[in-house]
Amino acid sequence: MPPKHSRPTVATIARDLGISPATVSYALNDKPGVGAATRERVLEHARAVGWTPHSGAQALRRGRSGNIGLVLVRDPEEVSREPFYASVTAGIESATSAHGYELLIRFVEGGEEQEIEVFRTWSHQRRVDGVVLLDLTANDHRPPVLDSLGMDFAVLGHYQGPEDYVKVASAEPADAATVIEHVLAQGYDGCLQLTGPLEYAHEQRRLDLIAQLCAEHGLAHSHRAGRYTISSGQEALEQVDRGFCARPALITSSDLIAIGALRAASALGLDVPEEMGLVSWDDSLIAEVTSPSITALARRPFTMGHAAGDLLVRRVEGEAPPGETVHSAPAQLVPRASTARA
Repeated sequence: MPPKHSRPTVATIARDLGISPATVSYALNDKPGVGAATRERVLEHARAVGWTPHSGAQALRRGRSGNIGLVLVRDPEEVSREPFYASVTAGIESATSAHGYELLIRFVEGGEEQEIEVFRTWSHQRRVDGVVLLDLTANDHRPPVLDSLGMDFAVLGHYQGPEDYVKVASAEPADAATVIEHVLAQGYDGCLQLTGPLEYAHEQRRLDLIAQLCAEHGLAHSHRAGRYTISSGQEALEQVDRGFCARPALITSSDLIAIGALRAASALGLDVPEEMGLVSWDDSLIAEVTSPSITALARRPFTMGHAAGDLLVRRVEGEAPPGETVHSAPAQLVPRASTARA
């Protein structure tokens, strides 16, 4: 029975077998300089003691850190309640770990400048090989900074720029059309849109798409911006002017905003779906189990995160060319009790 160590290493295998660490390393890494019998002896012993390659050492030999970075400009407690970001992050981690990379996550609350400072520190310390960018703004400074640092990055969104990057693009025009088709089919005569912060390019794009489609189909349109929280959705519906149409469909940018709006509707005595419909741009278990259950777009955030993580690692390893784009499939609308014909 081979002796057990807390974590078998090249040195402990060499000591067990009475040979040099260099011989063990050559055998384990299939390098010349060691005989076939000795190589087989080393490999058999390594299997017996449960030896596995050290990912950090492997990364250093490749000239990389073995880490992928993700910075979230959010309150960590707020993010912990947000199913979309949890799913995206899980997808990124699933893809990067499958390639042997670790996901390094940082939370900052100081905005874009603090996030950029994290990138500079990571670059200086060679902590990560690339980063995934979320929530891009109209005049986002992060891509040119990352490009100047020589750091690979993947964008989850619709960013267009001269930098060297890869991208996962969502199907927002098709998704917006799906929502409006449902609103029309259910007999609502207007759309009240509750978005997240309009500084984010995807929020402004969604607002523009819905407003344009409403105009084309003769639907009244109004909107209010807020945060991705339950309280924000509640406050928005309580304070907004709902008199712009007779029977509006409320379109929220997240399931948490939708929950808040649903609470406000109950407090205001509004019947959902008879007097007001409710559609969330993000689906989740929350939307499914609340009462009434919430009609939502199943956009598969885990799949989007996985695609971004996989694409970034392939870019880091030189397998994906700059500019490669993965297009997410259009979301499927999941009709539930919050929308129904009068």
